[in-house]
Amino acid sequence: MSKLFLALAPVLLASCAATSNPLVVSSDYAADASDVYTRLDDTAPVSADLDTGFDAGTTFSADAAAMAATLPAPAPTYYSLEDEGLRESRWTIKGGLYDADDISELDDGWIATVSWMKFFTSLLALELELGYFTTDGSSGGISADLWGIPIFVNGRVNLPVWVIDLYAGLGLGTIYYDVEVGANDDDGFIWAGQAFLGGTVNVADSIALGLEAKYYVTDDVSSSIDSNLDAIAVMITLGFAR
Repeated sequence: MSKLFLALAPVLLASCAATSNPLVVSSDYAADASDVYTRLDDTAPVSADLDTGFDAGTTFSADAAAMAATLPAPAPTYYSLEDEGLRESRWTIKGGLYDADDISELDDGWIATVSWMKFFTSLLALELELGYFTTDGSSGGISADLWGIPIFVNGRVNLPVWVIDLYAGLGLGTIYYDVEVGANDDDGFIWAGQAFLGGTVNVADSIALGLEAKYYVTDDVSSSIDSNLDAIAVMITLGFAR
């Protein structure tokens, strides 16, 4: 029996070898593997013999500093009103001297106004203005007293020069007044116009300090007084953007 097994063993081994699944590496797979190895090898560190444009031993930070040194210097930043809103819209408080020049009995008084201004461009603006003035006095034994509320819509032409604004404009509106001269008195609304010029210096990001001169022209207030409310005003102005 053992002799029979030994005789059949080579046949059985050959049969098992024919039915097994041997691991075979095809030539295509070998080529792919070689290609992968080549691509991986491409990521290897650059040889010191290659010309990279940098000196040997140069660190990244030192090289970045050298590159930054070759860049042009940034342009200097100047104070710009366009970024701050002073030439977009602003509120302005004004106050100063008021001189009614057609009623000789009146002394110098004072005037205060508040205005809101909207810029359409840096050169053109529209202003809405509301104020209050008062003055009194006497001459030749005749006393006089006047107060009023001017309401105006103004057009303004602006000339910006760095942080300085030079401007001029015209306005149209009305004045509510109450005037008394001797035994005569009158009150009511009267049409009025104004011309003005001035300048401001922008002392902070959203604050402008300036000086403004106005000239008011009106009709006569009444036949009994036979005077108008023409006047000159010189005011300090404080504008601020919101």
